Amino acid sequence: MRKKLLFLLVPCVCAVIQAQDSLTVEMLGLGIYRPKTLRGFAWRPDGTAYTFLEEDAESKGQRILMEDVKSGDKKILLDSRNAEELGTVMWQKRFMLPNYIWSPDSRSILLPSGTDLFLADAATGSVRRLTEDDEEERDPVFSPDGKKLAYLKNDNLCRLDLYSGIEIQLTTTGTQDLLIGRFDWVYEEEFSIRTGFAWSPDGKSIAYFELDQSPEPVFPIVDFEPVHNTVTPLRYPKAGDANALVRIGVVPEQGGETVWMDLGPEKDIYIPRIAWFPDSKRLAIQRLNRKQNRLDLLEADAATGRTAVMLTETDPYGWVDVQEHPVFLKNSPGYLWLSQRDNWNHIYLYDDYSSRDSRQLTRGNWDVTQILSVDEKAGWIYFTATEASVLDRHLYRVRPDGTGFERLTRDPGTHNIQMAPDASFFIDVFSNVETPHRTTLHRSDGRRTRVLEKGDIPALKPFRLSIPEFFYLNTDDGLRLNAFIMKPHPFDPKKKYPVLMHVYGVPVSLTSTQTVDNSWYSGKGALWHQLLLQKGYLIFAVENRGTAFLGDDFQNRVYGDLSKGLEDQVRAAKYLKSLPYVDSARVGIWGASGGGHMTCLAMTKAAGVFKAGIALSSVTDPRNYDTIWTERYMGLPSENPGGYDAASALHYIPAYRGGLLLIHGASDDNVHLSNTMQMARRLQAADKPFSMMIYPNQAHGFHGTGYRAHYYHLMTEFILKQL
Repeated sequence: MRKKLLFLLVPCVCAVIQAQDSLTVEMLGLGIYRPKTLRGFAWRPDGTAYTFLEEDAESKGQRILMEDVKSGDKKILLDSRNAEELGTVMWQKRFMLPNYIWSPDSRSILLPSGTDLFLADAATGSVRRLTEDDEEERDPVFSPDGKKLAYLKNDNLCRLDLYSGIEIQLTTTGTQDLLIGRFDWVYEEEFSIRTGFAWSPDGKSIAYFELDQSPEPVFPIVDFEPVHNTVTPLRYPKAGDANALVRIGVVPEQGGETVWMDLGPEKDIYIPRIAWFPDSKRLAIQRLNRKQNRLDLLEADAATGRTAVMLTETDPYGWVDVQEHPVFLKNSPGYLWLSQRDNWNHIYLYDDYSSRDSRQLTRGNWDVTQILSVDEKAGWIYFTATEASVLDRHLYRVRPDGTGFERLTRDPGTHNIQMAPDASFFIDVFSNVETPHRTTLHRSDGRRTRVLEKGDIPALKPFRLSIPEFFYLNTDDGLRLNAFIMKPHPFDPKKKYPVLMHVYGVPVSLTSTQTVDNSWYSGKGALWHQLLLQKGYLIFAVENRGTAFLGDDFQNRVYGDLSKGLEDQVRAAKYLKSLPYVDSARVGIWGASGGGHMTCLAMTKAAGVFKAGIALSSVTDPRNYDTIWTERYMGLPSENPGGYDAASALHYIPAYRGGLLLIHGASDDNVHLSNTMQMARRLQAADKPFSMMIYPNQAHGFHGTGYRAHYYHLMTEFILKQL
C-alpha cells in the first residue's frame, strides 16, 4: 500500500502564467510550480565529485555534468549529442531506473540503453557496446573491482567480463514463475527490494534469491479500452494465501554449482534482506516468520550453506519492522544494527560477530531512521533521526563508543541526505512547510560549502499561500497526537468555516514519511489544499495511533484491527466541531490508498461524523490486500476474522448515510479495482447514494496531465457541492 498521495507536479512545457489572485485547477499539473532539484544525482565513487543530469535546451537531449566538491569546477562528462546511448531515466513499477551507473574505480560509466549495455570512458567520453542482442540485460551491477558485470537475462543470472567480452550464464533454472535474482510483486512492494543478487566483496561469488511464485494465486489486470479486452495475469497473494517459496544460493562468478543456504525447516517464511560479510566467506540473512513478529539474523557459511542465528528481534504485541542490512565495520569484526527493542529505533554496536551482547549508541524518545555512513578513520557514524522533532528529519553523528552525539543540520524541516562514499561531504535537499526544496553541499561537520539549487519557485510568488499551524491533540487514554490546521487568507475567527481532513492513518515503515510533517508537500507545496483554502475551506490532518515515529507501543495499539486508528480521526473531527470558527455540519475527509481505506471506514463505521469523503485507490476490505502488508498488522485472516471484519468498510454498509466519492484506476496492480467494485456493489444493493469515477489504464498513482486535471476538477467540484 503506497504512502500518502503527494502533489508532485508533472513537468511540461508551458508559458509563464501571469500573476493572478487565486490558483485554478488547470495550474495544478504545471511544472513551473515544482521546485528544481538535481536530476539523476550520483556521487563519483572516489568521493571527489558528483554528477547530475541537465537538459540540453538546444538539442532537446540531455547531458551528464560533473562538479568537483572542493573547487566547484563543472564540466560536461557525457552529452547525448555525442553519446546517443545516454537514454532517459525510467520508472519501472515503483523503482526509478538510472540511465547511468558509475564503475567502482570511477573510470567508466555504464549506460543501459534499450535492451543493451554500453560503457563510456569517463575521461574521454568514448562509448563502446558491451552487448548486442534482443534480450534485456536487467539490473546490471559492477563487480567490486569494476572489471565484470552481473545482470539478469532470459530469466537467469549472467556474468560478463568487460575486457574479454565473455558472458557466462550462471544459472539455468529460471522461468517466469521460478524467479532468479528478482522478486514477485509482493516482495518488491512491501520490502522495497528490486535487485535480488549481490557480489561478494572479493568478486569471486554472487549470492542470489530464488523465489518460486507458482503457489501464489493469479489476479487478472484487465485493460478495458480495446474492443477485445486484454488481461495481464499477476501473481498476487492476498491475506491468507500461499506465498512464494524462497531460497538463497551462492554461485562462483566463473560458473559452477550453486550452494544453497540452510534457512531452517519452516518454508513459509520471508527473506527480506541479505548482505555479505567483509571476508566474502559468509552471508548475513534476515529471516522473518510469516506472522512477522520474529526476525532472525543468520550467519551463513557461503561454502557449505550452514547457518547459525546471530541475533533475534521479537515483538509479542505487534510486528517487527524490517531494517536495512547490518552495517559491518571494516577495521574490526563488529557491526551496527538498528532495533526498536527499547520502544524506539536506535543504533546498537556488536563488537564481534559471535557476540550476543551489544552497546546502545543512541537513546531517547525518538527514532533513528537510517544509518547513512561509517567513517572508521575519523571515528564517526552518520545517521538521520527525529531527535530534534518528530516532524523533522536531521543529520546526526556519534562516536562508536556513544560519545560526541551531534546534530549537523540546523534549519527546522526535512533534510534528505546523500553522503559522499568517503563521508567527507554530503548533499542536503532541504524543505519545510514554507520552503521549497533547496539543495546544498556541506562538509562532513555540517559546514555549508555552497548552494547548488535555491529551490525558488517564481511562479508561486503572486499567490498568498497558507502555512500549517502544528499542535497536539490529547486523547482520553493519554496519547498525544501530532496535528496541523491550515487557515485561509484572510482568516476571520468570527466566521464559520467548513473543514476537509486529510488522512493516511495506517502504519508505514520507519523510512517513510508522515501525513503531519515539516516538509514542502505537507505545507505550501500541497497546491490542491491551497486551492481549497482560497475557496474558504480549512485543511486539517492528525496522525492517529498506529502510525510510525512515536514509538513501538504507539504503533502496536492498532495491531489486529487497523480501524482502531479511526477512533482518533473521529476524536479530531469532534474537536474541530467544538471550535468557534468551524461549521460543525461541514466536516469532510479524504485520502488515497491507506487514506482511502480510512476514508471508507470513516463514512461507514463512523457514519454521521463526516458530511463528505473522497476515497482514492482504496482498500475497502483488508482481505483484498497482499499477504506481507496486511498480515504484518492484522495477523492471519483465519486466526483473526473479527479483526478483519472490524477493519472492513464493507462490514458497515448498513450504517452509511451518503456523501462518498470513490475513485480508482482500472489497471491498479497494487490496490485492485475489485476493492472499489465490491464497495459499489454493496452500496447499490443497499440502495445507498454515492459517486464513483473509474480511470481506464491508470495504476495506483495517476499519471499524465489530462488525467490529473480531470480528477482535480472532479474532486474540487465534489467538495464545493458536498461540503
